[in-house]
Amino acid sequence: MMSDKNISKAKKAAVIIALLALCAGTVTAYINFGQEMLVFLNKPEEFRAWLNSFGGWSEAVFVAIRALQTVVKIIPAEPLEIGSGYAFGTMGGLLWCMIGTEIGSLVILLLSKFFGEKFIRLFVPEDKMKSFNFLKKKSNIYAVLFVIYLIPGSPKDLITYFAWMLPVNIPTFLLITGIARIPSIVTSTMCGAALGEKNYIAAAIIFAVTTLVSIIGLAIYRKYETKHNGEADESL
Repeated sequence: MMSDKNISKAKKAAVIIALLALCAGTVTAYINFGQEMLVFLNKPEEFRAWLNSFGGWSEAVFVAIRALQTVVKIIPAEPLEIGSGYAFGTMGGLLWCMIGTEIGSLVILLLSKFFGEKFIRLFVPEDKMKSFNFLKKKSNIYAVLFVIYLIPGSPKDLITYFAWMLPVNIPTFLLITGIARIPSIVTSTMCGAALGEKNYIAAAIIFAVTTLVSIIGLAIYRKYETKHNGEADESL
């Protein structure tokens, strides 16, 4: 049988190998796909054509890209959501974004649970980790998480890394937060679908409203976070 010391060394080696593999996969994905994924920022029709070049695998390719983007932020989320709306339409874009997001979120939860806080700190700054501490004291944690994930502009994926420290069940967490993400994603896919139909006025209006709501939502979240962290400090 292996001693505790050998088990600890084996775990550290596994962590190092996993992190190296994650870094290598991220770099490889960006080299092979990153530039193409960013094309739609200026030329969305080329992004759709690029996805279509994969034939029947176009949806699977997009889901893989979305999952990777959820785990490692190689490109911003919203432009990718707009691109999915352009490529697959409002509901199709929503569907494939949601599947990719749920897969990526599951990967985050499993990696965080297995490797612990040191792994999380590679993706979440220490000050952010501390700012999420108020979540540990919430008895109605699922309701709180639903509201936070519903707010546009809130740091959803960063909180997902933190979730392993919370008293949550993984399937329930994915279901609750997945439903809460829908309004934010669907507005982006609507914008992309409008661009695909060359309805530029509608796309501009949706984008402007979404941006405004995101700014307001982020301000609300920061106020909520500051308030509840202050209450948590006073209770110590």
